[in-house]
Amino acid sequence: MIRRYLQHSVLESLKHFPVVLLTGARQVGKSTLAQELIGKNWEARYLTLDDRAVLDAALRDPEGLISATPTPVVLDDIQRAPDLLRAIKRRVDRERIAGQYLLTGSADLMTLASVSETLAGRVALYTLMPFGWPERMERPIPTLLKELFEAQTSSALLKKLPKTTGVDTRKMIVSCILGGGYPDPALMKSSEMRHRWFDSYRQTYLERDLLSIKSIENIPDFNRLLSLVAFRTGGLLNLSDLSRESGLPFTTLRRYMNLLEVTYQVFLLTPYPANIGKRLVKTPKLFMNDTGMACYLRGIDDWAALEHQGQVGAMVETWAASEILKLMTVTDHRFHFYFWRTHAGHEVDFLIEFGGKLVAIEVKWSSRVDESVLSSLERCHDALAGKLLRSVILYAGTEIVPLSPKITAIPFPVFFGI
Repeated sequence: MIRRYLQHSVLESLKHFPVVLLTGARQVGKSTLAQELIGKNWEARYLTLDDRAVLDAALRDPEGLISATPTPVVLDDIQRAPDLLRAIKRRVDRERIAGQYLLTGSADLMTLASVSETLAGRVALYTLMPFGWPERMERPIPTLLKELFEAQTSSALLKKLPKTTGVDTRKMIVSCILGGGYPDPALMKSSEMRHRWFDSYRQTYLERDLLSIKSIENIPDFNRLLSLVAFRTGGLLNLSDLSRESGLPFTTLRRYMNLLEVTYQVFLLTPYPANIGKRLVKTPKLFMNDTGMACYLRGIDDWAALEHQGQVGAMVETWAASEILKLMTVTDHRFHFYFWRTHAGHEVDFLIEFGGKLVAIEVKWSSRVDESVLSSLERCHDALAGKLLRSVILYAGTEIVPLSPKITAIPFPVFFGI
């Protein structure tokens, strides 16, 4: 098993919290991680609601199942019987002992109205995302995100960065984008087998996970929306266009988009809430959570097909967004993620906020940096003066290049610790 970055944090939380909840998309590796944690440091039993007998007991008598099950215990796929959370709350309130329950679910249970406050104050929350690039390569957790905020000057930052090897890693990144981060397809060498895996995943996701959370009136409509979203990854979310193209009423579309979010198929990146008023775009950007799934939904098997669609930039941006988000979740929960864009069309792909300060990141697939990129970053520095510490151009070159006292071009592998 490739060791997941979250493994140590989850095990530590089991020493301090009665309940730990591990959520994430289906087939992202939650069950594998949960079973890997069972050992001499945490001797627990394992129950899965995939087992029909366990599921029937959970639905019929959740209080009885929890009362009869000794702790510590892993309860896997708990989104299939969310009433178990109330029974667990009552059990924990009677006996406040750390490490009683490790729960896993393929939906963000804490956003569902029926259970959002059930375990407040009793639970440590973690989201397991698909493999990140450095995680898949079994590298230590990269430290650059923190260093971007800690270094006082560009020269101080450069001293902390590793020396570049001059090796072009674009082929490796292409493989990461096409394969995505779900453990099974990420490690497959055959594009045909990868396509079959995603095909099976899509069917199981639609017919099982969604229906276990909420009733979907029309699976084909939802299925079509999923494909439409894949073609819009990296762009501003336009619900009116999506409603018109999908044929879904606006209220239904909003509900379906929310379901895509809580089942970790998409995430929305909000614009930075600066006090500049109406001059800033207020619409969020839409991203697929996994580029492998996005490529599959778009019918992409190789890089040439993506180039033919003219969507390389959007897919590279989607990949970079998801990689940065993965690092944020395992580095420090106090990071916040935004983008910056004005109505005049000036845009910076990402803003990361930490401790009231900001770092801007612009993503480019090119191995060279052009003047237009510098122009947008300089405008962002002017607009966010006093808050924006520095800017990074994350690019496909091979060398670290200080372009100005506050702007540095950093190759993808250096940024992600490869």
